[in-house]
Amino acid sequence: MKRSGDLESVLAAETRRRGEQLQKPTTEARRHGEGSGDRVIARDRVIGKSGYLIKAARTIRAAIREIFDESAYDRFLQRTHTPRSIASYRDFTRERDAAMVKKQRCC
Repeated sequence: MKRSGDLESVLAAETRRRGEQLQKPTTEARRHGEGSGDRVIARDRVIGKSGYLIKAARTIRAAIREIFDESAYDRFLQRTHTPRSIASYRDFTRERDAAMVKKQRCC
């Protein structure tokens, strides 16, 4: 028995709203988890095969890591061949602060 909030009934209502005919999936399509050939509303725009959302999330994450010096700390650890620890972070902050003091400021 179908309820009014079921995904199938919601999709059927959307199909009728667009003026299309509702087609029942074939046995073969149901076995493979496919519908009538029509895509579910906006499914490919949210995640998509090209991964725009994933690429955008990775770019934002990389930018935040740079802003908060996490990437710089990782590069420091690779350069000095030291493990992540309180002492290594202290050395990193000292080196970073010393580099900022040396910078000439104009105007």
